[in-house]
Amino acid sequence: MALVARILMAATGGLMLVYMAMIFGLVIIGDYDEIWDLADFPPQDFAPATLGIALGLFFSTVFLCGILTTFWQAHLLLKLGRTHMFRALARGLRFCGAGLAMMWAALYAFMNVVPLAMSMGRVAPELMEVQWAPFEIDTVFLVLAVVMVALSGTLTRAAEIEDENNQFL
Repeated sequence: MALVARILMAATGGLMLVYMAMIFGLVIIGDYDEIWDLADFPPQDFAPATLGIALGLFFSTVFLCGILTTFWQAHLLLKLGRTHMFRALARGLRFCGAGLAMMWAALYAFMNVVPLAMSMGRVAPELMEVQWAPFEIDTVFLVLAVVMVALSGTLTRAAEIEDENNQFL
């Protein structure tokens, strides 16, 4: 099962890299229809603002770094799963949580800030809205991040207890 998880993580990370390269290529050649679609706008007759494109690439990179950090730490956790190295497990969970929090922040900014920056007020106001729904997938990222950081604290405490027990023996 660990092998399947690693294959899925590698495939997803690779697809994200390819998708970002494709979007970057569309920006370079000047085909902005897909870019407008990512911002949930109908195709516009003007190019998106440079600031919007730059922010979009930045937040996409942050999201990609978050997902790759999460996947790498999950890979390391799978390797450590059968050991009693509580500190290493806690560290891995903490970094997994940080990666998920990075993904949440980048996705939230990408979905809400980037469209506003891309249009710079030239798109109809009813199409521009900042939204947040508590039952969206990005909220699940944040909740899982908090849970992982809390679990890492528990594992750190377990490591401290193990150290105390080893001192008695």
